[in-house]
Amino acid sequence: MDNVPLSNPSEKSGNEAPARGENDLRQLSLLGDAPDRVKARRVKVSRRTSSRQASQRPRRTDAAKMGEVAEESFDNYGNNRMKTVVDRVNRNARCRCCLWMVALWCAATVIFMLAGYDRVVHSVAVDQMVLKQGSQKYEAWVDTPVPVYYKVFVFNLTNPEQFMAGGRPRVQERGPYVYLLKESKEEVKFHKNGSVTYRTRPLYFFQRDMSAGSEDDVIISVNIPFVNAADAVKDQGFLRMVIQIAKKIHGFETLRKLTVGELLWGYKSRVIDWARTLQELPYPHQLFGLLVGFNDSMQEPYTMHTGKGDAAKMNQIIAWNGRERLDFWSGERCNEIRGTDANGFAPGVSKQDTLYIFNGQLCRAIPLVYNDTVIQSGIAAFRFVPPDDVFSYGKANPHNNCYCSGGGCPPAGILDMKPCYWGASVGFSFPHFYKADPKLRHIVRGLRPDETKHRTEFDIYPDLGVPLRVKLRMQMNVMLDRSQALERARHFDVVLPIFWFEVGVDSLPGEVVGLLKLAQNLPPVVKTTSVTLCTALTLIFLMLLLAQTVAAWCGWGSSGTSKRPHTPEHLPAHHHYRTSTPPPGPQQRTPSTVSVEIHTTASDDDLPDLPVDPPLMHTVPLDQCPPEYDEATEDLPPPEDMDEPQKVTPSTPPPQPGEPVVAPLARIDETRIDGSSGPSNPPTPPQRPPRSPKSPRRQSPSRSTPSPRPTAPLATSSPHGSNGVSASRSDLPPPLESDL
Repeated sequence: MDNVPLSNPSEKSGNEAPARGENDLRQLSLLGDAPDRVKARRVKVSRRTSSRQASQRPRRTDAAKMGEVAEESFDNYGNNRMKTVVDRVNRNARCRCCLWMVALWCAATVIFMLAGYDRVVHSVAVDQMVLKQGSQKYEAWVDTPVPVYYKVFVFNLTNPEQFMAGGRPRVQERGPYVYLLKESKEEVKFHKNGSVTYRTRPLYFFQRDMSAGSEDDVIISVNIPFVNAADAVKDQGFLRMVIQIAKKIHGFETLRKLTVGELLWGYKSRVIDWARTLQELPYPHQLFGLLVGFNDSMQEPYTMHTGKGDAAKMNQIIAWNGRERLDFWSGERCNEIRGTDANGFAPGVSKQDTLYIFNGQLCRAIPLVYNDTVIQSGIAAFRFVPPDDVFSYGKANPHNNCYCSGGGCPPAGILDMKPCYWGASVGFSFPHFYKADPKLRHIVRGLRPDETKHRTEFDIYPDLGVPLRVKLRMQMNVMLDRSQALERARHFDVVLPIFWFEVGVDSLPGEVVGLLKLAQNLPPVVKTTSVTLCTALTLIFLMLLLAQTVAAWCGWGSSGTSKRPHTPEHLPAHHHYRTSTPPPGPQQRTPSTVSVEIHTTASDDDLPDLPVDPPLMHTVPLDQCPPEYDEATEDLPPPEDMDEPQKVTPSTPPPQPGEPVVAPLARIDETRIDGSSGPSNPPTPPQRPPRSPKSPRRQSPSRSTPSPRPTAPLATSSPHGSNGVSASRSDLPPPLESDL
């Protein structure tokens, strides 16, 4: 329906008032003759009275004051309308600003998660891995809570007579003999350059329930002190003869029967006591044993980098026994101290890295290379193993030639330890000569190398460099050659295995594994969730911004028909009409607003019943309508005191005679009226014009022709006349309860 705002009426002479009333009633009579199915659903009259004195209202009698009130009302409405528009614009601007801020924040979060989240998380984790005095890592580093087991496998010579007669030796592996290793760090001292110096004190506790035998098991092995003494004087003719004489006098034997405990932790050797009577020996211990000096004794000091200032150097050994370089070997490369003590590595381990472990017992650094990715305790780890040529020489690995002594290089797979073990004929290899020269296994029978049992393995959590599983496996051998001053077994060179050990950790404690799982699994979950959520939010906010922008460009969200003019000049150019006839008698006028809404319902069959030609209503210009009156008052001013009416030009010229102008039936709202004197009785409404023969009335077969309804005005500004008598019409439908 169209909304037709009414402008201020212009004052005319008194003799024109009846004509205007007759035209008005003629229009209302046409409405009253509408079919019954066209019903008025709601008539809403809203009045707005000024806030001046209630008992004495201002007089609005002339067109000038009426125009001022109308213009003032339009000004107020325009200001309110402008304020509403400004508030809406500001609110939309703030909304768009908030949407942009949230969208940009989500986009920045996505970029951060994709570009810098991993580095930030890694940096925070690395900062926790730095060794600091008083930290949790420091407490665990000083006194290791992880159980470390030291397993020993000894070789028993099963054919001593054949071996001494020149036959190939046959050995039998015995064990394991398991020891619980508890290692504590003492004399800890931190330095300003980010390093720490410490000494370790290992303690070995025999685990009988985990062992395959006891320390009292008897075996036959090589008499290492006598073999070393014979090897020391093999190039000196006089001393070599002395050794042979002492062997007959003191009963020194090449082979010796002893227990496992004596072999490992020492026994009193007559060879060492006799040799000390001749000269001072570099061997510092009174007893001879393979592990003498390692149980409950302070070890050489280590200096290690804590990772402070440079995480890439974390756990790197800087010095050993007060020296930053070794002096056992002939080359600079072989004397370098590098790598860690196998308790930890620098964070951020990659598959292309070559790691090193340094052990004072081996007197060298052992390289480790990537082998495979495994799952340990539910955590992905990189498995690092020594390369196959770690103990090779010559063309196989020329970098190891500096580990060869003056007598030449040992066989492939053997590390000559003479420079490190006081000149003893001792060599290290992997168990059962794993990855060694096959000739060594051909000479010694009873060896069966197995990769799963004899290979050294380090399973490392790459992000933090934490070892999850450690298996360091090495074998000690005695190297015998035919040039030694031995009565027998000098027909060939032989490397005879004595024992091999495995030290390491099978798995970390549950609480440590839980923390590592959290460190491994939580960051990717947080990253994936954050990226997904922020990406979705960014797209949603961008779509909202796009929709709001398109709506603003296209003007969506506001109806052009419901917009009111901001100023009087913006009013549409059309005629205005009265909706009621004035009551008889003079009235005192007050500014008011009358809003009338007519909602009709009709079916498609009813539409032809409405007259088409001539139109339903004859329009009358505003200047020909009679004035309207408000509520009746008793004290009216004399007509002489009224201001001279001002002539108001209508916005559009009146229609020409014979020109039909159709007025809308939907809504007539916002009309400012003022009072003037009029006839005491309303004019009689004219009869409805006859129906055109061109558009006959169509009757519905199922319904009877409705009886014509009496004509009645649609609305009256006041229900009382000048004498206070009710002028309400009985033929009008009662008002709805919701409209009262």
